[in-house]
Amino acid sequence: MGNKQDLDEIDSSILRLLQKNSRMTFQEMSRLTGISDATIQFRLKRMKARGVIDKFTVVANPSALGYAVMAVMLVQTDTDKHDDAKVALANIPEITEVYSILGEYDLLIKVWTRSLEELNAVMNEKIRSIAGIEGLLEMVVMERVKEEAPSI
Repeated sequence: MGNKQDLDEIDSSILRLLQKNSRMTFQEMSRLTGISDATIQFRLKRMKARGVIDKFTVVANPSALGYAVMAVMLVQTDTDKHDDAKVALANIPEITEVYSILGEYDLLIKVWTRSLEELNAVMNEKIRSIAGIEGLLEMVVMERVKEEAPSI
């Protein structure tokens, strides 16, 4: 996998443009950067092959899709059931992110629901029912102030 030292200024400028607008054409990127569109196309293929670019995707607005409530939860798991618990959590559709973490808690998850009632149901019927879940600390997010990929 590539690292920051593997990226030159051309690669970085292409990535910055795509982070702002992933639908930007090669011609538009060429006009903005002064780099030929053939070079841009080659650099993108190379960055994809080296693992610098994981995938090309669309980021949908959760509110526009009806998701009004986002919660971040810290999860404590039974050591013997940790791996099974994290797989089970990753398979719940309302959970969009699962991270193994160090500290008092073992996992951090992000949950999206359409209402507080739905969040309560997801917590009690889906999350707490998983074998190996021992503790849960729930935090409902009031405002997303900043949410973006690391800078390039």
